[in-house]
Amino acid sequence: ESTCFCCTNTEGTKKGLMSTYIGEKLTDEDAQRLADFEKQADPNDKEQQALLEEMRHHLKKLQDLKKHEDPRLSFCTPEFKEAQRTFTDAFKKNFGRPVEWALVKDYPWSTPQLRRIAAEPQE
Repeated sequence: ESTCFCCTNTEGTKKGLMSTYIGEKLTDEDAQRLADFEKQADPNDKEQQALLEEMRHHLKKLQDLKKHEDPRLSFCTPEFKEAQRTFTDAFKKNFGRPVEWALVKDYPWSTPQLRRIAAEPQE
């Protein structure tokens, strides 16, 4: 069974479908950790304040991404895989239409060339 890249971790084993979403990675613990850092930081130290501002900005950005993320857009969902399989099967059958173009060899040793296939005469 093949799996897509977003459902496989670095060891090559399958991981949960939802683990690729920001919502799974961003927790309340992250906001709590930022609050703890804000309590411990020296308000007069510009370097610490700059780092805290960067952390606040990053956390806000991740929270916004989490708020607007849609798990239906994943390429790992069973619905997407089924739709992809259906499309691939129809593509292999030219979506039910007759084949008009084909790679044709005049002789077994010649190079295939793309040519329009003549429609079979109807009797």
